[in-house]
Amino acid sequence: MRFIELTVTVMLKKDIYFEDCGYIIGKNINKSMLLDQTLKEVHQKKQYKNYVFNNFYPIEKDKFYKKDRLYIFKIRGLDYDFMNKIDSCLYKLKSDDFNVISISKREIKKKYIKELYTQTPLIVTIDSKPWLQNNGDLDLFKRRLEDNLEKKYENFFNEDINIRNKFIKNIEFKNRKPMHFNYKSIKLLANKVSIEVFDNEEAQKATFLARATGLGEKNSAVGAGFCK
Repeated sequence: MRFIELTVTVMLKKDIYFEDCGYIIGKNINKSMLLDQTLKEVHQKKQYKNYVFNNFYPIEKDKFYKKDRLYIFKIRGLDYDFMNKIDSCLYKLKSDDFNVISISKREIKKKYIKELYTQTPLIVTIDSKPWLQNNGDLDLFKRRLEDNLEKKYENFFNEDINIRNKFIKNIEFKNRKPMHFNYKSIKLLANKVSIEVFDNEEAQKATFLARATGLGEKNSAVGAGFCK
């Protein structure tokens, strides 16, 4: 098992506030997909998307990414052909937000993992409302994460997997209050977590998938749940 990681170097055409970055990067990836007929069809389908991305780097202390500066972000995906086409389409992209300078690609193989950390905050919703740490049911939060990974695994690999109470051994929240992404006209509340993973085959499969496609929801929309 392996996934593909693209490292994209861009030069910004304008200043971008850090809470807007996920939406802007996701919007431009989606726009680039319209340049390929196969990717256009994938983009238009309501199904789990098999990729995730993170935020601009290096981090700016004042929370504003600067016009005319170079930054990188990473895109991960499971499908080799899909990622090759994303690579090609990003080079052709005409964006109001940034110019793509270069893209490098590497293959990351499955390896044993004891702990996952969300580099970008993850999003979990319950009945279309964000799960909040101060008054939320932690067992329900963990169950939603596990259910989400089970559905993704079945969708991508056409194989059932049962990770209920087999994946998350321990979870630690890294933020005191909810974080958020700006997405169109709304704020998507999110949390950063560290997850200790159980030592079993199912957990390792789920961990691999979480690294490849992200934890929780909105992975391809705003880059939520990007793990390291």
